Amino acid sequence: MGITKEQESFISRVGSIAKADMQKSGVLASLTIAQAIIESNWGKSGLTVQANALFGIKAGSAWKGKVYSAKTEECYDGVNNTTITALFRAYDSWEESISDHSALLTRLTRYKTVVGETDYKRACVAIEAAGYATDPAYSDKLINTIETYGLNAFDGTCKLSSGASVNVAKGVGKMNSSEFLKKLQHIVDNYKTLYVMGCFGAPLTGGNVLRYCTNHTFNKQAARTSMIKAAANKKPPVFGFDCVCLIKGVLWGWSGDASKTYGGAGYAVNGVPDVSADGMIEKCTGVSTNFKNIVPGEAVWLPGHIGVYIGNGKVIECTPAFKNCVQVTACLNIGAISGMNGRKWVKHGKLPYISYEGGTPVQPVEMPQNTRTIKPGSTVKLKSGAKTYGGGDLASFVYTREHVVKEIAGNRAVISYGGIVVAAVKLSDLTLIK
Repeated sequence: MGITKEQESFISRVGSIAKADMQKSGVLASLTIAQAIIESNWGKSGLTVQANALFGIKAGSAWKGKVYSAKTEECYDGVNNTTITALFRAYDSWEESISDHSALLTRLTRYKTVVGETDYKRACVAIEAAGYATDPAYSDKLINTIETYGLNAFDGTCKLSSGASVNVAKGVGKMNSSEFLKKLQHIVDNYKTLYVMGCFGAPLTGGNVLRYCTNHTFNKQAARTSMIKAAANKKPPVFGFDCVCLIKGVLWGWSGDASKTYGGAGYAVNGVPDVSADGMIEKCTGVSTNFKNIVPGEAVWLPGHIGVYIGNGKVIECTPAFKNCVQVTACLNIGAISGMNGRKWVKHGKLPYISYEGGTPVQPVEMPQNTRTIKPGSTVKLKSGAKTYGGGDLASFVYTREHVVKEIAGNRAVISYGGIVVAAVKLSDLTLIK
């Protein structure tokens, strides 16, 4: 699911404080933010609302500040939760709460493996092992929260007072949409690519060839294995991608470096999780089926497949259809483009890992004058000899039957039979029945 405005506001507010605190304390900002999200329920817990307490730190005998009494659940046996009433530390501000949280971690020796740790996963495991919480799944929840919301974008190259080096994000650490699009187009224009399931930019050389012939049932098919082997060890090398791995690969830092196992990309870095095409659209914001308001850099999606809208009615996608590689296609929701393959997408939305710099929403292409009599709801037949956008396999099915026009985009119509969409065809290939 996508991030809400309230969650985005919470992350921004806590993140700016945690980032500044990290430079002094050595406690990763991503860890601090994730704990704040979990412990305070996005700032909605009674402790946070009433006492500005983001982390639920109990008030022991050594605590001389304000306190707040509240019920809490503890898990002492690793299985069963027990509800108790306890006193918690209270503060005048969130800044004070975060500062005290870091002071606790830096003061107690049991947290020494947390402070200065630059890998968020190790930091999460370390803080659970040190006994911060009784929840046996605490570290898993922290890691999942960091990866779901890209919180490690707040961790970047910055010298701490302790001498450790940690990353500090520029804003929320998002790639600008213009840079994102430039990188995608650069792949189309300058690299040989092949659709390889589960591959996020690896050069098809050496051990990678066997790796991607056996990593997925799709690639194990004889025809696909043959394609991968035929592309192996070429000069210049061929790089493998699939639809969502193209997006992830670019966001994970793919650079076309053939000397690196993944072409320069790192796995699940930069706050971008490893998700499927369907999982990626669920993380997008502003998801819509109305393509009139789409802007460059947005993801376009249909079940099991995803691409990126680049403007002017075009999409960059990696697909085994058409050219079997990373390619530019027409977005038929906007209109067909002469000489260009295309497809109709179901939804579009803004990737949470991209900072969008604007762009003029596109408008559907006007229908040619001689086709204005055909409109949504019209009953039509496909002319003999015409082809569907997919290449003609459906043509024999649709020739002799009457169909209903579901919608029109540019010079193409989406037609259905019995309520089921069967093809997208050129308007000029349709005969109006009624």
